[in-house]
Amino acid sequence: MSSLTLIVSTYNKPAVLRRVLEALCAQSDNDFELIIADDGSTNETKELIESFNGTLQCIHIWQEDEGFRKCAILNKAILNARGETLAFLDGDCVPRTHFIRDVKSLATPNTVVGCSRVLLDQTISQHWLDNDLKPHEWPWFRFIGIRISGHINRILPLMRVPLGGFRRLMPASWKKIRGCNFLIDASLMRKIEGFDESFTGWGYEDSDVAVRAAFAGGTLIRGDFKATVLHFWHHESPRDESQSNRERLEECIAQGRTKAILGLKKPPSPSE
Repeated sequence: MSSLTLIVSTYNKPAVLRRVLEALCAQSDNDFELIIADDGSTNETKELIESFNGTLQCIHIWQEDEGFRKCAILNKAILNARGETLAFLDGDCVPRTHFIRDVKSLATPNTVVGCSRVLLDQTISQHWLDNDLKPHEWPWFRFIGIRISGHINRILPLMRVPLGGFRRLMPASWKKIRGCNFLIDASLMRKIEGFDESFTGWGYEDSDVAVRAAFAGGTLIRGDFKATVLHFWHHESPRDESQSNRERLEECIAQGRTKAILGLKKPPSPSE
């Protein structure tokens, strides 16, 4: 089984990030490297992360707040990662108890695996935060009433189904790879030079990674019914750059490009 680095991206959402870190402390498999990729949060986030010292080993990588630069901070995290598999999780997506175990079972060489999320509405998100509830520990059937009342968008992804080799037979597309919850072979990620920092603002940077990985010979796999996360409600990010990012993605597809235009930057050697 390959070693795993989990990279959690965040920006000024300490209340939800706390729930993510609590859920990571409660994992059935705690053998993983954790990197928090912080796109310019205030000291409140730093203090939160430090409060978990002793219970959760974590590398906190921070950059100045100069607008939405998720790709840049994720690339910094990749350069510091030691795992043979890289898993990416947004800081408002709470992993369930067997998340790490499930991710490891999905990881195979030269693959990209897109995993699922269940969207929570504003009401249930706030209720769980205010009452310090721990839904990451709940079995899937405890969510039935919440689904019936319309506070989550679906329930089937919360069921764990052992699909085994059938996963490779299921149709997979770059459209199924979402940056909030996916994993990739680390050597494949470095081969395509990581995230493309020419994608600025919200949108399609994750699709670009999946497309370039496929052009580079990687296999896209669906992670349905495993490693599903609970995606807490939040205001939508500004989408001013979404159209230009979509055009960049379409250009990448048309060209069959495998390398990022602005990708991983190797740190300078001591002699430089």
